[in-house]
Amino acid sequence: MFWRSVVVKLWFTILLFFSFVLITLTILLLQFFESYHVNEAEQDLMQTANVVTKIVGDYHDSDLSADTIEKVMDPSNRIVVFFDEKDYWISGTSDKTLESVELDWFYSDTDLNEVLLNHNTLKKIATLPHTNTEVVIVGQPLQNNQGAVFVYQSLDKVEETTSQTTRLIILAAGIAIVLTTFFAFFLSTRITSPLIKMRKAAMELAKGEFHTKVPILTHDEIGELAIAFNRMGRQLKYNIHAL
Repeated sequence: MFWRSVVVKLWFTILLFFSFVLITLTILLLQFFESYHVNEAEQDLMQTANVVTKIVGDYHDSDLSADTIEKVMDPSNRIVVFFDEKDYWISGTSDKTLESVELDWFYSDTDLNEVLLNHNTLKKIATLPHTNTEVVIVGQPLQNNQGAVFVYQSLDKVEETTSQTTRLIILAAGIAIVLTTFFAFFLSTRITSPLIKMRKAAMELAKGEFHTKVPILTHDEIGELAIAFNRMGRQLKYNIHAL
């Protein structure tokens, strides 16, 4: 009996529709922010690589360049500078997951090697050799085109930011579903309330209570139906008296 109610059917239909829209929107937002945070991390790392490239270009002494880079770099990142084929420098980092990798990795990886040989820029997500640590890494050739700068950070740092955004989106979606539940119930009750009154009036009319009238609360189709119902009641009462 409960599921046959028009109020429940209308309420459930509205709730199901809004829930589908909210869930779809939530999934799209999560995917958008996941790629957005990765792109933001790549841009930040590329800006750092550009600064390091400028420092190396301004200071011809590799030790002075390394000291300057240590002062301006983000301690959670790791920077590798190839001054030339024989001279290189690897920075320290506060992130214990970013282990110092062997230089052979930069020459063996096709994409990384493109930066060293063909002086191309690089943005990618890679896994550090002999570990399960995923990193966001960017590469930038030096101004003299004799070396390159690589800057990378752990992907966990990006995912931590993404997880915070995910919690906020899910919380907002949950609140929206709760509000939608109350809104759908209120709307369905408001729409079906005149119909319920007409049903009661029709039952009384069937028992011979021709004086029963349905209150006209709105001026839409339901209000017109109430007017037609009252006219029908008056006409039935007239016909019965005539008989």
